[in-house]
Amino acid sequence: ESARARTHMGLLGMGGAGLGGRALLGAVPKAPGRGTVTFIDNIDCDRFWAWLKAQTALSMIQWVIVSKSGNTMETLAMADLVDQHLRVTGHRRLGSVSTAVSELKDNPLTAWARKESVPVLEIPIDVGGRFSVLSAVGLLPAVFSGLRLERMMVGAKYGLESREIVIGLTAQAMMSLEREEWITMLWSYADGLREFGLWWQQLWAESLAKKVGRNGAAARRASTPIAAQGANDQHSLLQQVIEGARDKFLFFQRVEASEESGPKIEKSLFRGQEFMNGHGIGDLLRVECESTIEAVRRSGVRATALTLPALDEATMSSLFMIWELVVASLGEVLDIDAFNQPGVELGKVIARERLAGK
Repeated sequence: ESARARTHMGLLGMGGAGLGGRALLGAVPKAPGRGTVTFIDNIDCDRFWAWLKAQTALSMIQWVIVSKSGNTMETLAMADLVDQHLRVTGHRRLGSVSTAVSELKDNPLTAWARKESVPVLEIPIDVGGRFSVLSAVGLLPAVFSGLRLERMMVGAKYGLESREIVIGLTAQAMMSLEREEWITMLWSYADGLREFGLWWQQLWAESLAKKVGRNGAAARRASTPIAAQGANDQHSLLQQVIEGARDKFLFFQRVEASEESGPKIEKSLFRGQEFMNGHGIGDLLRVECESTIEAVRRSGVRATALTLPALDEATMSSLFMIWELVVASLGEVLDIDAFNQPGVELGKVIARERLAGK
């Protein structure tokens, strides 16, 4: 039985190994009749183990192990448990039903893959994990789900050539930092962008918060990113924005298709809701977004908005590319290395030492 015949993909990966693909497939539904992808990107054992034991068709799962370094301890530990479970339940070993995605240099994952004849797809050495969604990291689950890669290429090219948009967003962010607004929010008015917000949050946080600049001196301060969802977070985070400290800048993201779709309410059941008669929830979402932007600005909080036509392969690929270029550009202006993440390494070292009994 070939990998092509399998109906499910279990993708094991932490951080950027899963966030990009999750964001892409959260926005663009899989094609009819194509495979389903489950992203397993945390080590909550109750949830992971319960999910694994509940799989009644293990033989139909193609396992994908994603680790740029090939040494991500959480990912490798999950792979060990999957292999152990497959053996205990009488199935084939993990090596015969898996694909590895990593740098091609020698590391624990690629060494194991060579030994077990596991196919390896490359993450280029000069592409960091959080920047890797348009590499095999995101493209493999995309093609498994039937997404159109040619449309993704068109979108990525558009994003790469969107010089004015990138410069505009970068300038807005830099002016915000000059005003000492230390919280940057991405507020997306479409449920399909919920996972995208988490991807953006990692991209911004790991790339821009650095202790030391390229010249060895203390780095300039960067803002803390927060991903918000409209209209839901109007009932939570908006209070902090409107009446809290003036230390925030907001990027809004709107989707025209989400604001225009769905049926209209003929007659509301509820007293006081008559204003919704003849309107749909797409209309409500549009008005809520526009009203929130106006309320924020009236309150003296600065904001800007991006309007997307629809959530499809081309739009999402251009959005990934544009934000990656904005963050990379901010790194240049701040004179920091936007492509490393030294702040996350110490905790890994301590964890390894504790597990090794040191």
